[in-house]
Amino acid sequence: MKKLKVKICGINTKETLIAAKKADFIGFVFYPKSPRFINAQEALELCKYCRLGQHKVGLFVNSDINLISFITEKLSLDYVQLHGNESIEEIKLIKKKIGSTKIIKSIGIKEKKDLKQFYDYERFVDIILLDTKYEKNIMPGGHGKKFNWKFLKDIKFNKEWMLAGGINYENLQYSLSITNAPIVDVSSGVEIKKGIKTKQKITDFLDLAETLQ
Repeated sequence: MKKLKVKICGINTKETLIAAKKADFIGFVFYPKSPRFINAQEALELCKYCRLGQHKVGLFVNSDINLISFITEKLSLDYVQLHGNESIEEIKLIKKKIGSTKIIKSIGIKEKKDLKQFYDYERFVDIILLDTKYEKNIMPGGHGKKFNWKFLKDIKFNKEWMLAGGINYENLQYSLSITNAPIVDVSSGVEIKKGIKTKQKITDFLDLAETLQ
């Protein structure tokens, strides 16, 4: 059985980053409207505490391509996560700009037909992230609400993918039993309030994930 991989997104303190040492991916949010926002210099300081081999991910929402490139180079990001409505053409331009850095593309799911986007984007990115779809006037991601995971039951994807949206300690095992997700992405599920993560919630989640390999 393959090891379940975990991404902890929205890390913004030294304490929570250290608590997340078992996570495979650490996500920094560079979206100014997010309560988890962190600037490039702050993130650079936190990167000192990433363990060897831990993947650093920068989350951007419809950001300027030059800003993405600047932060990617400054932090030596392993992945750029595009969490807005970036088109395939924009993704191609970003990929050309950031070179070997890999791309994660978020796709919002509300109805089963939304999964079609997976196949539209899969050739142009490295990982697809399936998250809950939100209306245009609501901040994307990090709301702790899940979509209907049964949409994913028995579906086999050829591209590496992540499951996000409302995952927490209490429902992690159930989410895997339905979706068989190879990677899970958690943010609000390890918080006591929006944007405020705790060491205990992070370590509890990661310890549980380790038993579900």
